[in-house]
Amino acid sequence: MSRRALTAAALALASVLAPSCAATRGDAYLDAMAAGARAYHAGRYREAARAYDGAAARALRVKDRDEARLLEARSFERAEAWAEARASYERLLADSPTGPRSVRAEFELADLAIEHGDADAGYGRLLAAARRHPSHGLARGALKRLIQREEDRAGAAGALAWLRQHGPAFRGTELDQDVGYHAGLLLERSGDREGALRALVAAARAHPYPEGSLTDDALFRAAELAATLGRPQEAIGYLREMLASREPAVTGSYDRERFDDAQLEIARLYRDALGDRASARRELRKLYTDHRTSLLRDDALWAEAKLWREDGRAEDACATVALLSRELPDSRYARCAHAICPSIPEAPRPCAEYILRELDPRKDP
Repeated sequence: MSRRALTAAALALASVLAPSCAATRGDAYLDAMAAGARAYHAGRYREAARAYDGAAARALRVKDRDEARLLEARSFERAEAWAEARASYERLLADSPTGPRSVRAEFELADLAIEHGDADAGYGRLLAAARRHPSHGLARGALKRLIQREEDRAGAAGALAWLRQHGPAFRGTELDQDVGYHAGLLLERSGDREGALRALVAAARAHPYPEGSLTDDALFRAAELAATLGRPQEAIGYLREMLASREPAVTGSYDRERFDDAQLEIARLYRDALGDRASARRELRKLYTDHRTSLLRDDALWAEAKLWREDGRAEDACATVALLSRELPDSRYARCAHAICPSIPEAPRPCAEYILRELDPRKDP
């Protein structure tokens, strides 16, 4: 078939399919939705709610009806018509108890009760919604809010007791690790650092990457606790456990948010807690070489150069700041290279005073 014939065939098919969207959704529905959007964006929220109600009545598909009903409720909320908003959400649930917007409506009804009705009842609804729908995008935030409310009311110990009561309902769900992680944080805030450390490590290891979304946070906090408890080698072990899941890629690796912080913390523990300056320098250089997208690469090279300087290794210090100036010229430290290596010309812009003060070996870089 010629190119002209293929083009003609494609245009013919498009002409057949083009009206299908309107036919599937209905012109009356689309017109009502457009009217609702115009009124909403103009700040005429009650008018928008009426238009969306009309769209729901004209919808040909369940998902379109539910979307219109959700927008009706949102419009009433913007109009601060709380009773009408509640009625719209309840109607959505009544008409479509398993529809695509029904779970969102459950969480929204809980929020309405918390903010504009019976707060105790609202938090009860929020817990029920999270238990029924632990995989929903709003469930994790709901659990955190529930824990925070209990802590505000009864302190960390009270919140921990609440979590131990209700947490088992989330076992085996996507919120399973959240329960363990927050239990660890509450134990820490209750003063039980050893218990907190055990809980955080357990939460991480029960849900190793890529299953656990809080695995890195749990291991990082466990490392901080171990260091606070005077066990730096143990802390380094948790950080290395986190970094062990780092995935290689064609152009480097997939770095997660905590990885460069963990690498820097390993170096600091070697330097400050263990007094192992050679290992500290090695780990700092690893941050520069292995974490190519990190914003901490210049901090690592600067800290390494300072260690060389403090140890009387001027040549190595010069080589390190020269590398920094060459490869990371936009760094705040690049214009300070002369302060560590006098053979490097002074930069046109002066080094910041606070950086010069940090060259005192007694201060943390």
